Amino acid sequence: MKKSIYILLLVIVSSGLSAQINMVSKKIFLDSLNRETTPENYYFTRVITNYSQKSARYVITDFYKNGRKKMTGATLDRDILKKDGEFICYHKNGAKESVIDYSDDHKSGKEITWYENQSKKCEKQHSWDPKTKKSQTLILNCWNEDKTQTVTDGNGEYEETDSFVTQKGEIKNGLKQGVWLGNDKIRKTTFSDNYDKGILVSGTSVDENNIKFSYSSLSEKQSGKKTPKSK
Repeated sequence: MKKSIYILLLVIVSSGLSAQINMVSKKIFLDSLNRETTPENYYFTRVITNYSQKSARYVITDFYKNGRKKMTGATLDRDILKKDGEFICYHKNGAKESVIDYSDDHKSGKEITWYENQSKKCEKQHSWDPKTKKSQTLILNCWNEDKTQTVTDGNGEYEETDSFVTQKGEIKNGLKQGVWLGNDKIRKTTFSDNYDKGILVSGTSVDENNIKFSYSSLSEKQSGKKTPKSK
């Protein structure tokens, strides 16, 4: 009799906790480009833990279809991902992929990345100035999958994939220098950029319809529009 009462109480408590979790959290489905989609077409799921509570920061966790964590961290906006603080990403096999610090949705501080076999991939240092709205990334040390170091103390050849953009070029004193070639999966473009001490000074992109677009700054490249010159 006592055992039956205990089991009943356990069920009631578990149901209450489950209802509470469902009340404060929100689960959404994401496609391969991290856009919200339907449960039938998803690649990843995202859980915003304290969604229904008013908060300065919201804890988010992304999951692969196999149930393992893909990413975890905090966002300043519950409906739009604005990263703040430490974000940890994982490969599909559960191994750690990266640890990156953010400040108001900008990388700020150390970034360390690893391959699936847990050999180190890259070490970077980011800075973000909220007053000037300027950021800088120093690429310090990088290795190939065979553990060959390609960038040492900020100098060498580097190939990176950040989200859906892949590019390759020279690193000098931690900064991009000279011609960098790459492609953007979302915009469906290939591009050739020219850097001077980490600053993009010119570039040309070509889309899937062979339409060319020339730009002279990172903001023009990202917006796809020419910035009017002040007289």
